Amino acid sequence: MMKSIVSKGKAVKLQVTVLYVGSSLLAPLKNAEREISREYKLDLRVAAYNFGSPLNQHEWSEVDHDLAASDVVFVIHVMDGENAARLVPALERYRERHHAVIVINCMPELMRMMRMGSLDVGTFFRDDSTDKKKRRGEGETRGRGDRERKKSNRAFQFLNAAGSWVSRQAGGRRIGNLSKGRHGHGHYLKLVDKLPTILRFMPTAGRLRDVKNYLYLFCYFLQPTPRNIRSMILFALKHYVKDGRLRKLKINIPAPEALPSAAIYHPDAPKLFETFEEYRKWYLRPSPKSKLQSSKAKQLALDADSTVGLLLMRPQVVSKTTKHYDALIHAIEDEGLSVIPAISTLMDNREACQNFFMDTSKSPTSNVQRPTSKIRTTDKGQPTMDKQHSRVSQIVSLTGFSFVGGPAMNDSVASSAFLRNLNRPYRSAVSLDTQSIEAWRESLTGLNPIQAGMQIAIPEIDGATEPFVYGGISATDVEPVALEDRCQRFARRLRRANRLRRVPRSELKLALVLFCFPPTKGNIGTAADLDVFPSVWDILKKLKADGYDVEIPASSEELRGRLLGGNSETFGATANIAYRMDADEYRRLCPYVDEIEPEWGSAPGRINSFGNELLIQGLTLGKVFLGVQPTFGYEGDPMRLMMARGGAPHHGFIAFYTYLTEVMNVDAVIHIGTHGALEFMPGKQVGLSGACWPDRLVGELPNFYIYSVNNPSEGSIAKRRSYAQLISYLTPPMENAGLYRELAALKDLLLAYRQTTDEREREGLFHTIEEYSRTLNFSAGLPPPPPAYRLPKFNRFHSVPKRLDPI
Repeated sequence: MMKSIVSKGKAVKLQVTVLYVGSSLLAPLKNAEREISREYKLDLRVAAYNFGSPLNQHEWSEVDHDLAASDVVFVIHVMDGENAARLVPALERYRERHHAVIVINCMPELMRMMRMGSLDVGTFFRDDSTDKKKRRGEGETRGRGDRERKKSNRAFQFLNAAGSWVSRQAGGRRIGNLSKGRHGHGHYLKLVDKLPTILRFMPTAGRLRDVKNYLYLFCYFLQPTPRNIRSMILFALKHYVKDGRLRKLKINIPAPEALPSAAIYHPDAPKLFETFEEYRKWYLRPSPKSKLQSSKAKQLALDADSTVGLLLMRPQVVSKTTKHYDALIHAIEDEGLSVIPAISTLMDNREACQNFFMDTSKSPTSNVQRPTSKIRTTDKGQPTMDKQHSRVSQIVSLTGFSFVGGPAMNDSVASSAFLRNLNRPYRSAVSLDTQSIEAWRESLTGLNPIQAGMQIAIPEIDGATEPFVYGGISATDVEPVALEDRCQRFARRLRRANRLRRVPRSELKLALVLFCFPPTKGNIGTAADLDVFPSVWDILKKLKADGYDVEIPASSEELRGRLLGGNSETFGATANIAYRMDADEYRRLCPYVDEIEPEWGSAPGRINSFGNELLIQGLTLGKVFLGVQPTFGYEGDPMRLMMARGGAPHHGFIAFYTYLTEVMNVDAVIHIGTHGALEFMPGKQVGLSGACWPDRLVGELPNFYIYSVNNPSEGSIAKRRSYAQLISYLTPPMENAGLYRELAALKDLLLAYRQTTDEREREGLFHTIEEYSRTLNFSAGLPPPPPAYRLPKFNRFHSVPKRLDPI
């Protein structure tokens, strides 16, 4: 076996390679490299790679180079089949070079590659026929091999039993059961904290010593504090690198450090808080540096209607890689909101929500009327929250993954039951953990498939909305960082959503947006399977009853007439003009004009314009604006801009949403029916950036979308690309009847008559059609055809126009 050492008198040269999914270990690993080298005078290099998504050829060549030089290899949480298929032969290729290969929570093909001292997991999966061939005719050697195999089997059985226990404790008897005395992930972590004490009584002979060492390494990994990651690396080097000078060093490895399984974190706090009361006392402390010291801020601090509950990934907080969290927390506080940033166990967020987001006191802390959370006990052990009140106005998950189940599974039934009864908006923001910020910015699709699946699709099953990218890891950094502009934009969106909860309804301004395609008066207010104007009229009446300031026309027909009529003819428009925005105002309010003019010419352009003005079509009804969304712009090719790689909406489209956000300053927008054009404007497919047009257009407006329940695919596009919260409507309980029997035959005859050019065939078809028509009573009351009736001759050349005029 090759030794990773240098000549006498120089520092011992060592290399550890860690292949890991995520970003929480990268900074602690580099910190461990630096501290271990300095303290023990070693020439240690730790190479770390994020295996969250398939690597390209250049990245694989770097991995292969480091594997070839490694003394110890850690493989952690690798579940990607493509990466595993390339990694397994690489580990086999450098088998003689590696002193140990330590595999934790990976797919079976990789778990079989684990080797630590005399423990070789792969030997337990060899084909029996291969073993028989190796042992055939070996006599005494064969008997000795059998004894060794029995010892190996005992070690493997112990390791397998330990792994099964870990799995049972992590998953719990029933993850949907939050009843008293359950075995949840938090309980599992507490048991793991006691494991080092238990391991002291475990035998250390032979392979059992290596099983014991593996469990120690597992304990260090599960609590990935910087100190524990340093100890994990040292532990592997001390016990498995065969170098005399290394063993002469007095290496002190402390026991695994334990931190709470659930707690409240704040970047300005000196510690984690295990109870809400501790956090509240610290948060409301008088401090000259506090951002919550104004009289208004003091009044709102931790008020239930001005507090955002954040769910953080425990490994990120424990490993102290929280720059992205810190920036978002401060951005939210800068908007005048309070925060409760809770770390959870990933497997089940309900424990953190119950401990920190729910208030069991008799009276709520807010004067604003709001629904209380009442979760009843079910026969299946569903959580109970009777007489509890929420401490938060909305919940934002920064973990990705499932609300209940974590990265391993999804219990959407338990998640929806808990969140439905909690009755608070649930959002899931995105941190780029399996792709770099640079790769995301350059990508035309946005998020890679793994990122989109884990952090958008799975949270959507639980009901999460607004997949807003706020941070991630740079290709040149070792820990996640914030995208400052995105954190600020997201914080403002949270504040705008919170305003809907706090402000009296009579003061709120709303925009209801109708669609018009193709752009004619007759198509205003069209939507799939929805009678739009009666529906809008019903919505207006409901808003009036709920306290909104809205003028209600006498009928839906009057509403339609006022919108389509009014002053529309004066401006040659398809609907009433509610506002005229001159070009100078448009340039002042819209920061993107310079990007639009190369596509559409100088403002105001030719669409939805009149002279030097841009026309906003709609009707003002009190504090509710009923607007008509402008068309795509390319009426001959309406799909041209759909999620295009380049291009921009026309001036009229931009001016419409600029009016909503900058002139009328509405508090929320409600798009009516399936579907409009906003969510299909150019930009990334999912995981939008500030350069994507849907993100720019919707801005910080809360967006509600009344959408057909039978179109989930395009509904997902609306949720992901315009941050919409969908309100579903059912399709009408009817369908096209179609034709049957003789009617279907008559249709075929008519089609054949129109298509044939043979005069005799046409004559025969005509008589057959006539006969069918009489049978079906279509010719009742009509005079019979004259006896000498002859079909007109058909000249196919003369019947075709000389040229086709464009539509």
